[in-house]
Amino acid sequence: MGRVMFVRLTNPGSADARRWATAVEEFAATRSWRSESLWLATEASRGLLEMEYLRHLRLEADEPVFGASFLRLAGDETDALAVCFGLLRLTQQLGGRAVISDPENPIRKLRHLTLVEGSVSGPLDIDEVMVSGPIFKRLPANTITFYPPRYRGATLPGPAGPPGWWSFSIHGMRDQAPGFLEAEAEAMRIYRSLRAIG
Repeated sequence: MGRVMFVRLTNPGSADARRWATAVEEFAATRSWRSESLWLATEASRGLLEMEYLRHLRLEADEPVFGASFLRLAGDETDALAVCFGLLRLTQQLGGRAVISDPENPIRKLRHLTLVEGSVSGPLDIDEVMVSGPIFKRLPANTITFYPPRYRGATLPGPAGPPGWWSFSIHGMRDQAPGFLEAEAEAMRIYRSLRAIG
């Protein structure tokens, strides 16, 4: 079946189920997914898959489950990072607690993440938990390389960006942005522009 990420919303914070489902849908629409698009089953869901999946999880869970999802990854690590950073941002905006399980992740510390109100639960911050090396997004006719903040400060020439800033490289050009999602969005804008004039 391949690598699958699982998401559980165990505390909705200040938002209700409908607001969470809408927020996840809005976030998912902001980027192109190589895998399926991220979704969230809640008590407001009307699709059979979503209702049955949530019902099944609630029956076997040791803690409340207000929302849940799974994502079959199609070989794109940026999709996995987008899930983590997207949910981190949503827990910051809406409050609450989200748990991400990625049992096939090659990096042990990323197999289980608990996000609470915009922070990773535990002693480390998001940049310390996330990958320390380059991430490659392979696209037709080009590859975008993303460099996490710790990598940027340690090995790339020039001054490091502020804490949390990601760097990226595409077609010999380099730039920085104040987070992974922003870096990916800017890199994809450049990629589409290059394709349009190429």
